[in-house]
Amino acid sequence: MSFDWKDYVYLAEELLSRSKESCLRSSISRAYYGVFCISRDKAGLKSYRPRPKIDPGVHAKVISTYKTSMDKDKKLIGLTLDELRRLRNKADYNGDMTINKNYADRAIKMAYEVLKGLGVP
Repeated sequence: MSFDWKDYVYLAEELLSRSKESCLRSSISRAYYGVFCISRDKAGLKSYRPRPKIDPGVHAKVISTYKTSMDKDKKLIGLTLDELRRLRNKADYNGDMTINKNYADRAIKMAYEVLKGLGVP
């Protein structure tokens, strides 16, 4: 049985209920990774392995695949994933920035928008 990536989004919600900044940062990270992996798999890129210095990394490839789609719903998924990834990068790498509940709440809402766009119940 394979892992259900949606469980990361549920974990993100659970972490949101805590007030510690570390939990809020982790909430954003889990929200992103949950929908990223689902998006990657639905785009047929589960096995994508970039060639160093030639191909974009898997995150850029997945986001680009959706953003450059002619389908407006898929394009919106790409834009939302891109914004969510930027939030995740801030949460994971910017220790000088204070991450509050509003950031985490926004990330979770975006994650649910991506799930809805992908048709994931």
